[in-house]
Amino acid sequence: MEVIKLENIDSLPCSTAITIGMFDGVHKGHQLMLQELKTHAQNNDCKSAVITFANHPRNVLAEKLNKDKIQLLQTQEERFAKIAKSCVDYLICIDFTLEFAALSPKQFLDILIPKIHPKILLLGYDNSFGNPKNSDFKDITSKGYYKDIRIFQDKMGLYENGIEISSTEIRNAIVKGNITLANAMLGENYSICSVVEKGFQVGRNLGFPTANIAITEQKLIPKNGVYATKIEIGKKIYKGVTNVGYCPTFQRDNKTIETFIFDFNEEIYAENIRICFVDFLREEMQFANAEALKSQIGKDVLDAKKILD
Repeated sequence: MEVIKLENIDSLPCSTAITIGMFDGVHKGHQLMLQELKTHAQNNDCKSAVITFANHPRNVLAEKLNKDKIQLLQTQEERFAKIAKSCVDYLICIDFTLEFAALSPKQFLDILIPKIHPKILLLGYDNSFGNPKNSDFKDITSKGYYKDIRIFQDKMGLYENGIEISSTEIRNAIVKGNITLANAMLGENYSICSVVEKGFQVGRNLGFPTANIAITEQKLIPKNGVYATKIEIGKKIYKGVTNVGYCPTFQRDNKTIETFIFDFNEEIYAENIRICFVDFLREEMQFANAEALKSQIGKDVLDAKKILD
C-alpha cells in the first residue's frame, strides 16, 4: 500500500475505485467495505484507493458545532497499518480543515477527478462527505453517478450482538468496560501502545512489580478497573493483569495504566510496549490496607490466567 498526501498528487498513472472516511478503529464493518472496494477495483480494471483524514473531522468542527472533541481508537500509525492489512493499493491522506469542511460533495469530487481518476465510489450506508447543508450528496447518491464516477452505497450496516458496528459504539463499549464487545466489533483486542515510565513502585513493594505506561491525550483509555491483558514487548507476547485508574488505596491524583506481566523480570523503562485488553475483571476498589490490596491482586492474577490460558 502506498501512502500519499492528496496535495502531493499531480495525477496517478491509473484509474481508481475509492472509498472515503475516517476509518477510526478499522472495525469489522470497515474491513468488509475494504474487501468490497478491492472487488470493485478488480472488476473494473483499476486500483483501490482509500481516502482518509490526518485529523478527525469531529475534532476540527467541535467548537463550531458546540460539541466535545472525541478520543480516538487508534493513532494514525495504527490506523494506517490496519488499513494496509486489507491490501488496498493506495491510502490518500487529507488534512481536514474548516475550509475543506465547507466544500460541497461535488466540489470535493472535482478536486479528486484530475488527481486520482475515480471510476467507482463506494460508500457505507450511513456514509457522507462534504458540507451537510448542501444537497449534492443526496443528488449524486440517488442518481448513482457523478460525471464518469459510478456510485455504490451499501444498504445496511453490520451487527454484533444486535448492536450496529460503528466507531461510536466501540468507544461507548470501551468507556463502559465492555471490552469483549469492543473487541468483537474491532476484530482484534483493543490496545494502547506507549512508553514505559517510572511509577510509585507500589506494585513492586507488594510483590507484583508493574510496568507503568504514559497516557496520551488523544487515545481513548478504557474504563477504570482491572483487566486481563496481553502485552507485546518487541516480538514477544506475554500475559498479565492491568489496572487503569487512580489507585484509590493510596489516593493518587493522576490516572495511571499499570501492568503486572506474568513470568517477566526484565528492565523495560523507556521502551515502547503494547497493552492489549482482553477482558474486564473488576471495578477499581479502595482497600483498607496494602495487605488487603495484595490479596486481591493475587486473586486477579488467578482470574486473568483462567481467561488467558
